Amino acid sequence: MGEGLRYTITHIGDIAMDKLANGCNAAARSTRGIVLTYDIHEQGRKKNKIIHQIGERIAELKEISPESDIFNDLKLKGLFDKLNGIETLIRLHLNERDSRLYPGRADQNCEAC
Repeated sequence: MGEGLRYTITHIGDIAMDKLANGCNAAARSTRGIVLTYDIHEQGRKKNKIIHQIGERIAELKEISPESDIFNDLKLKGLFDKLNGIETLIRLHLNERDSRLYPGRADQNCEAC
């Protein structure tokens, strides 16, 4: 009993620092999860805004010249490129968040990507 108590008293600073480091690591992981969730929601709002802009541009093109090919419009192509980029970013953030929340299931979900 004396040896255990002596060891604990001698190494109390090391024990306290280990506990503090573990707490800080847990807080950092939690913070990253919160940031990922916020980014996913923010990218979703951007995606909805771009989808709205695509609809407005298609309506505008049909109004100007109904017989024109809408897929040759450079502005529309740019909007679709932005939309693809946002969807890719959302998918990456979702995969990272899922791998943090469910470490055992992350590999199984990756096949569905």
